Amino acid sequence: MHNLALLLVCQAVTTLGLMVFVPIMPLYIATLTQVDAEDVAHWSSLALAAPAVGTLCLAPYAGKWCDRFGYRRMLLVSLIVFIASIMLMALSSSMHGFMLGRLLQGISTIGVVLTAYIGYVSEDISRGRSLGLQESAIACGALAGPILGGIMLDHWSLKPLLITSAVLTAVAGGLLWSQLTEPRKEIPLSDLSFSGLRTVLGHSNLRNWMLAAFLIQAAAFAFVNVFPLYLTARFPAAEAMASKIGLLHALGWLATMLVSPLWGRLNDRGEPRRYFTFAALGCALSIGLLIVTDQIWLVALLRIGQGACYAALMQSVLLACSRQLPIAAYGHVTGLSRSFMVAGQLLGPLLIMLLLPILSPVSLIWPIAILFFTSGLLVFSDRTVSFSLAELKK
Repeated sequence: MHNLALLLVCQAVTTLGLMVFVPIMPLYIATLTQVDAEDVAHWSSLALAAPAVGTLCLAPYAGKWCDRFGYRRMLLVSLIVFIASIMLMALSSSMHGFMLGRLLQGISTIGVVLTAYIGYVSEDISRGRSLGLQESAIACGALAGPILGGIMLDHWSLKPLLITSAVLTAVAGGLLWSQLTEPRKEIPLSDLSFSGLRTVLGHSNLRNWMLAAFLIQAAAFAFVNVFPLYLTARFPAAEAMASKIGLLHALGWLATMLVSPLWGRLNDRGEPRRYFTFAALGCALSIGLLIVTDQIWLVALLRIGQGACYAALMQSVLLACSRQLPIAAYGHVTGLSRSFMVAGQLLGPLLIMLLLPILSPVSLIWPIAILFFTSGLLVFSDRTVSFSLAELKK
């Protein structure tokens, strides 16, 4: 429990640094000196997708290195790279420096290492609860980030907030290094015939879960990119739009923070596929209804509903995958699942960039709802079974 509590604090602090400007990315991009007004939407899409490039390449290795070299050591390396990325974004006044910081953020693979560490130190019977608490920690950081980011962008600058976030992350990293203990090693991964991506793609249930993870992240990051454009088009006369966007995102994350532990307990007692399917369809419905919404308070209610449903998705994917492989492969399979997720992060913004000339900002809501709906159907027929060690041992 001591390890888990420290890791959850670190998760909340790093998420705050990530979410300070992500919900208002188009508005922040417009403040950089080298960006033309007509190119803001395209640069915003690229900036949202940039971390996925680094994470997509390194996530499988980061998880594998956790299993091989130790979780504590990998966490320290990830935190150092993450802090450097935040400082680079904070101090850059040009688009090129900012984009380099975004790429470095993905290379840190901090989300992969924290998720693998949290899952590894948890008991089998309570791993769902631990992953639910992690979602709450993520939501806690994401709750403060949009509010502070929107207010700071409207009335001052994001740079002091980003620098403060980097300092807090450094303090948290120092505490983690001095207080965390290395989990005991299980059967070495080298003693198992787990071949990573080949094993995943060769097992239908694992493959469906990975594809579902890909789709929900594509939908989530597409929505982050579209939401400011949607609100600006739907409510053109609204004032202090950055603050409103931040507050609406925060309401969604507040619902995620409160509901995530409940989904975790339900997953421990039942089948993750059932709750994933229900939650994915709930996300599709709450987003689809934005098409006919013409009041800000209705948008707020739908964001709360979406946040409550989204809380179940990532933790259900990770728990379902962990139940199908031995704990010795947990870091590796976590890295692979994160690779599929960041591939979705890459696709989502780029999909919106391609659709922008074709669809209006309001109509862009439809593809996002379809992505959530498809992910729910993809795992509906899954029957989660466990690999036995006899199958994986040579």
